[in-house]
Amino acid sequence: MRPSITLFLAVILFSTSCKKEEIKPVVGPQTQRDEISFTGTWQRQFEAGSGNLHTVDYLIYQDSIRYTLAGPVGQANYLMQRDTFLLENNRFIGHTSSNQHYFIFVKYENTDSITLYKQEVADVTKGMTIDVPDDTTTANHGWGAYYKQQL
Repeated sequence: MRPSITLFLAVILFSTSCKKEEIKPVVGPQTQRDEISFTGTWQRQFEAGSGNLHTVDYLIYQDSIRYTLAGPVGQANYLMQRDTFLLENNRFIGHTSSNQHYFIFVKYENTDSITLYKQEVADVTKGMTIDVPDDTTTANHGWGAYYKQQL
């Protein structure tokens, strides 16, 4: 091979091998157009056994939801990055840094309270196929009422 061709190929190989891979989130229908109207901090308290008061917070942003659970029996703190949000049934699907996927439905929205249902799913596609659970479901702790927190 000629030195100029070899140098040209080396430059191309080097430039393509050093290119940072861009990670793109999985995007569902209407992801970019639909805005979440119930952003803010929402909180619920419950007892897990006698005297075991727990607090759950959902910090809801346009691009993510932070979930925190604090109490003597259970604790958690993770961020779910938004994969999609569908306004038609307030369906949020997101993933954590450890690649866990969750979908969340929100209803009965008003200025100071929401009712929320959350479930872990295998992936975004599975989250898109699940119907809104009925009001009486007890699966995944059922629907819970959360109240707006002022910061």
